[in-house]
Amino acid sequence: MKQSLTPYEGTWILKYQRGGFAGKTIVPNKEIKLIIANKKISRYEDEQLLSEEDFKTIKGSTIQSDELKDIIVNNGISKQSIEQKGDTLIISDQCYDCFTYLYIKEK
Repeated sequence: MKQSLTPYEGTWILKYQRGGFAGKTIVPNKEIKLIIANKKISRYEDEQLLSEEDFKTIKGSTIQSDELKDIIVNNGISKQSIEQKGDTLIISDQCYDCFTYLYIKEK
């Protein structure tokens, strides 16, 4: 059995994003998918590849917690924290009035 390089490996489907100045919850009207595998993170919209970047994390401070959390490190996106709780993946932009994205693991 292939050992996972990161606890975040898998295929994740966006259920909603929440935040912004108004604190709105936005449910996507298209399928938004993340695939994290082989030290890469790929973003798809309705099965069309939008981006693919290297993926790794470091421990760092976040605006959501006093504890050190995993931070996604790459050049393509702004600072984001990442956390997995069971079959749920939570990615949070690290700025006030930004968004938190909730993904569910694809079975």
